[in-house]
Amino acid sequence: MRRFAIIIYVCLLLAVQGGCGALSGDRKDVERLLLIQTMGLDSVDGQLEMSVSSGMGPEETPALVMSTQANGIEDAIARLQNFSPENQLFYAHVQYLLLGEDAARDMLDGVIQWVDRSPTLRMDTDMLVVKGLAKDAVVGASQEATDVTQRLASLDRQARANGWTMHTLREVAAATAGGDGALCLAVQTAPTKGAIFTESQQADAVVPAGYAVLDENGLVGFLDPEASVGAEILTGDPAGFLLTVSGDTLEVVAGTAEIKGEFDGSGAPAAIQVRCGIDTGVLEKSGDRDMSPEALEAALSDTIKRWVTAALDAAQETGCDFLGLKGAVLDTAARRDAYGYRWRELFPALPVTVEVDGRVDRSYDLGE
Repeated sequence: MRRFAIIIYVCLLLAVQGGCGALSGDRKDVERLLLIQTMGLDSVDGQLEMSVSSGMGPEETPALVMSTQANGIEDAIARLQNFSPENQLFYAHVQYLLLGEDAARDMLDGVIQWVDRSPTLRMDTDMLVVKGLAKDAVVGASQEATDVTQRLASLDRQARANGWTMHTLREVAAATAGGDGALCLAVQTAPTKGAIFTESQQADAVVPAGYAVLDENGLVGFLDPEASVGAEILTGDPAGFLLTVSGDTLEVVAGTAEIKGEFDGSGAPAAIQVRCGIDTGVLEKSGDRDMSPEALEAALSDTIKRWVTAALDAAQETGCDFLGLKGAVLDTAARRDAYGYRWRELFPALPVTVEVDGRVDRSYDLGE
């Protein structure tokens, strides 16, 4: 991330020296630019609270971290600029947009519209929902030798190892615009004191906490970590994440999900069938060494079935089709025309059956 900041700085400097459009001007103006890399938004007592971090500077300078309450986003940006008159705050390279729980529940549509209209912020910015306040993540994760942007930069790899992925604001907007639902990585802060003993790095960690579920009105709720993995198996590419089954650590190398509808005599949806296949390899054999390969595969299938079922149950309980089941079940134009507008009414009551075929590669030698 620091290398990225250096590259941006050099590009801006070259743009000024070349006299390019709006960036042409005095070199000192460019040297005053401070790249905001992480932005957090909260809804607090009827007001918006914005927290920002510039990220660590090119020469190991600490991040500038600020927060303010205001009547709206533009008002907050103006207030933050007044707090740092020696710098020109520059928002075109915000990498992460964090929404606190209340902001995600009450302000999602307004935030999407504002970013979409903004001449500087981008819709392909990674969006995350913080359990609690976004301010706690932006401010609490910053310390002399680290900052929230650095922690979020490594979060994608950590999330992938848990079976989850980050989503951009554009992806969330597209998924919720049609009246269905979207998944967005949820995070929470965790203290590092007692785990990290270098005082300058004892800022709070920002750790993945499953998925937030969103619809066109905002935050619906959260999926626990296991249900979040189940959702990823049904909607994404589950390869690469690790799981523990009967004490053994397995790595998922491939996964498939097939979703089909069953229909009654009138052609109306009557049930949903889900079939999943999961291919894994043994990363570490720590469990019962007398367990047969067949027993391990059965335990794997049971585990994945439980997680997938939890995701499906959450979708039906909330009535929010964040798994995209409507498109899979209503798989013809005639079915979509006949029942698409009633999907929210029909979906929660449809019986769902789940079958999982779990496979462990090279399982023939696990007992040796």
